[in-house]
Amino acid sequence: MEKDFNPFLVSGYKGSEYFCDRVNETTLLKSHIKNNKNTTLFAIRRLGKTGLIHHVFESFNKSNTIACIYVDILGTKNLKEFTNQLATAIYNRFPENRGIGKKIVDAIKLLRPLISYDSLSGSPELSFELGEAKQYEKTIQQLFTFLDQQKIKTVFAIDEFQQILEYPEKNTEALLRTYIQQLKNVNFIFCGSNQKMMHEIFNSAKRPFFASCSNVNLNFIALHEYEVFITNTFKLKNRKISTDSVSFILDWTKQHTFYTQYFCNFLYALNIKQIALGDVQKAAIEILIQNESIYYQYRNLLTDSQWNLLQAVANENKLFKAHSKKFIDKYKLGTSSMVTRGLESLLQKEMIYYNAGVEQPYYEVYDKFLMRWLQHKQSTHFM
Repeated sequence: MEKDFNPFLVSGYKGSEYFCDRVNETTLLKSHIKNNKNTTLFAIRRLGKTGLIHHVFESFNKSNTIACIYVDILGTKNLKEFTNQLATAIYNRFPENRGIGKKIVDAIKLLRPLISYDSLSGSPELSFELGEAKQYEKTIQQLFTFLDQQKIKTVFAIDEFQQILEYPEKNTEALLRTYIQQLKNVNFIFCGSNQKMMHEIFNSAKRPFFASCSNVNLNFIALHEYEVFITNTFKLKNRKISTDSVSFILDWTKQHTFYTQYFCNFLYALNIKQIALGDVQKAAIEILIQNESIYYQYRNLLTDSQWNLLQAVANENKLFKAHSKKFIDKYKLGTSSMVTRGLESLLQKEMIYYNAGVEQPYYEVYDKFLMRWLQHKQSTHFM
């Protein structure tokens, strides 16, 4: 690991030293893995689910009895591409020069994949040219079955799992569920950023995966835990940050993991040894300025009524009563039906999200920097 790097990570994983909290979720996921339970990890976008998976997997990396494989299928468009991603992840997980690795690589080669190499990372990439969907179905089954027969336990984390609903092969859900329920030595963690689609897959009684997994819900990191983490991480790199500065950051980002990490990463890069509240407030303004062109592009993608509704949701921070006369009149949003259509459109575009997993459900702008920019544009005050 490089000696001087920014300790506030916005992507990737560099070890537990730079990972904040998630003690309960980590313990629960480890328990599920050890006790052969398949898991669905529910989390809103950019709350740190991928980092959590890598954090959990790190504890098993040196194990000779559990092999962990992470697969992101967001970029896949069909069953063929899913199969290629799956085979590539398996191929890269097991070194060919070791006993089980050689057996697995030899087994994959029997399926006659084309092997190429990524131009940037140099990592092998596998692809199959099989012609018919049925052949890809059989290949997936063969891959799972072979892993299931090994002495080492395999755990797959399949990220952006809701992507299978976009495949032209409409039987993908049922197919995977059929294969997975037959496995005894292979377990899965399913997660995705589209919570509506993920809940539809796993919590609808009409779907194949209904009641097939244990659920883990990823919530916001506790305020005190994040305060300690931010303070100590700056201290680790010989920086001192004031208490009110840390409080400002966590309030401004609403403790949302990605935006909190991004803010601290940005602040760390300024190379200020003694960080005061004024420094943090200036950094917040600079972040908005740097992203302003993106926000104007968002404006051009929305109708006037959608944009006005987005501004209204941002102003409320958390919108509990979207159809109340008070809210509609306050922001001159027209009729209740117009608000309904606007909310549906903003939800579909993932400009806002609806948190139904709390006692009082609410709407909120997804991008916390966009939320603060919208608030800033409507007020002479920044906070």
